[in-house]
Formats: sequence, C-alpha cells, structure tokens
Amino acid sequence: MDDPMSKARLLDLLRTRRAEFDAVVADVPEDRLTESGATGHWSVKDVIAHLSYHEGWYADRLHEQLRGEAYTPTELDWMPFDERNNIIYRQNKDRSLTEVQAESKAVFDRLIAGVEAHPEAFLLEPQPVPGAPEPIVIWQMLRGDVYDHYPQHITPIRDWLAAPQS
Repeated sequence: MDDPMSKARLLDLLRTRRAEFDAVVADVPEDRLTESGATGHWSVKDVIAHLSYHEGWYADRLHEQLRGEAYTPTELDWMPFDERNNIIYRQNKDRSLTEVQAESKAVFDRLIAGVEAHPEAFLLEPQPVPGAPEPIVIWQMLRGDVYDHYPQHITPIRDWLAAPQS
C-alpha cells in the first residue's frame, strides 16, 4: 500500500523524479540533445522545454496564490493537450539549448519554492479554484502534470538512445 501523501513526500517525489529525468538527459551526448526523434519529432531539448512549461505553469499559480492574486485562464489552458503541446513546441523550438536548460533549472527551483512555501493542508486538501468545475487537490495535479510526467518521456528517450543511429 502507498504511503499517504504529505508535503515532505510530495517534495521528495518531485525532486526524485526530476533527478531521474535529469540523469537520463545527462546520458545523452551533447551533440544529440537537439537532434529530432527523441520523442516523436521532438528533440531532448524540446522535451525539456515541454516539461518546463508544465512546471512553470504550476510554479506561477502557486506563487500567485501566495501573493493573493487570482489567475485568469488563457486560451492555451482550454486547448486539448495535443494542440497545446504543439503550440508550446513551436514557441520553444528555435531557442538555444543553453537557454532551455537554464530556464528548466530555474523553473523547477521556483516550483519547489512554491510547494515549500505553502502549508501542507493547502497542498493535500481540495481547494476551490475560480473557473474550475470542482475543487482541485494540488498534489494530485502535480502528480499528473509534473512528477508522473517525467517517466512518460524517460522511456522514449532511453529507447531512442539505444537505437542504432542511421
């Protein structure tokens, strides 16, 4: 049986799963980080930017909540996942690897700071969110869009790395 969720466990899961993803990225030769095909037509750099978008979205919402600011959903928030992911890809595809990697680290650090700054009850108990049809549970949202999101990209990257190069 799984351990019950706590703030400490949530932070551990975020850090551990991110470290697992970072370790896979570290195994990719630098000259291949921008090579397409790591996940569909995306490069590893594109995957990093994609994950950073999701981490950043939650980091921004957590920090807005701490400042007492209300979030107004954008058109992007209401799009189907594939459409949104294609837009995020197009917004980031021409950015440099160095820029994407630096942003990824900064965004993840901001996400962790946002989680750390909130009381455990806020993270674990249902929270009403304007515009949402029902209260949300923050840790469950982070599970789906952040810490369980990393493994979805780890396996394709590993498979791509193991495949013979043409």
